[in-house]
Amino acid sequence: MFIPSPGMGHLVSGVEMAKKLVGRDDRLSITVLIMKRPFDKSKVSSSTQSLLLTAVEDRLKFVYLPLDEAAAAELQSKFPGKFMLEFIKMNKQHVRDHVRTMVSTGSTRIAGFVVDMFCTPMMDVAVEFGVPSYAFFTSNATVLGLSFHLESLSPDEYHDLTELKDSDAELELPGFVNRVPVKVLPASFWDKEFGSWFMGIAKRLREAKGIMVNTFEELESNAVRFLAENDKVPPVYSVGPVIHLVNNKNEDDEEATEIVKWLDNQPLSSVVFLCFGSMGSFGGDQLKEIAQALERSGHRFLWSVRRPPSKLDYKKDIYMSDSSNVMLVTAEEIENGIRKLMESENECGKERKQRVKEMCEKSKISVVEGGSSYNSIGLLIEDFMKTS
Repeated sequence: MFIPSPGMGHLVSGVEMAKKLVGRDDRLSITVLIMKRPFDKSKVSSSTQSLLLTAVEDRLKFVYLPLDEAAAAELQSKFPGKFMLEFIKMNKQHVRDHVRTMVSTGSTRIAGFVVDMFCTPMMDVAVEFGVPSYAFFTSNATVLGLSFHLESLSPDEYHDLTELKDSDAELELPGFVNRVPVKVLPASFWDKEFGSWFMGIAKRLREAKGIMVNTFEELESNAVRFLAENDKVPPVYSVGPVIHLVNNKNEDDEEATEIVKWLDNQPLSSVVFLCFGSMGSFGGDQLKEIAQALERSGHRFLWSVRRPPSKLDYKKDIYMSDSSNVMLVTAEEIENGIRKLMESENECGKERKQRVKEMCEKSKISVVEGGSSYNSIGLLIEDFMKTS
């Protein structure tokens, strides 16, 4: 039983992971329970239908859970993390009802739940049915390790760290080779509401029987090693990269077709691509800085822009702090970053591009037979079978 978060990045990754598992072992059958978002419902539906076109396995089924529009509307003004938590809890009864119906037929035996990192409240339902829960962490192993480390701190220790957020201090953190400047850590971790919500997620993840992470060992060897050696966290399986590679062209989407045609006509490695997630957006001031930087850089670009949210808009990116509390990144800084990456004579850019090419090749090797992620998925399936 797979329960992905309704955010597009989480939904697509969750579906692809389910496809990967059923394609690997014909003993597995997976039902993906999809929660309808109280906004952009048509977008989620069309994207899922696109995924369904490639889900040819009979052992992979999709079920849309009903949406209580009135109840969802009451959550709109809540802090985004609180909204997500309450929205997931609101769907627990729908999951409970569906599982109960499946079990009552006598033809289906539930071996376990796989819940998205944002859907940890669903682990309670798994407990009710006496089956284990596994988690799918769609971010990377470094973030997972950092989350576990911060969650393990005492309130006083965590408070001491938040006091350093604007300083030049550097920290020794598990999973990192070098000392880490506090300023480069996700600012949202120091936000009281977000930090509390995310630490709650980390705490619940400790209850999972295992955690799948969308990464591969060669990319994050130190973080993967830290998690493997930490006896206070569940077994962690590096199963990535989990990506949607099949090209299902929607002939009705003329805009998307034009974009692809334009990209195909550009020189290799010449386009700057900017995208901040399915719910990510910036205020007008920051958008102007980005636009100016792109124009000044002189490089070709493709930029996915979303309408800025209103102050009480529950669709606001859960990773972004309120714009009034975020320092503006200037056009000059952004332009310099683009030039460092894109201009051929820049040594920093050369090194990073070479690093990307190396990791690209290693990622391909990781998912084929004998590769690190291939082997990790094999161990995961073995664990599934032990509990079924």
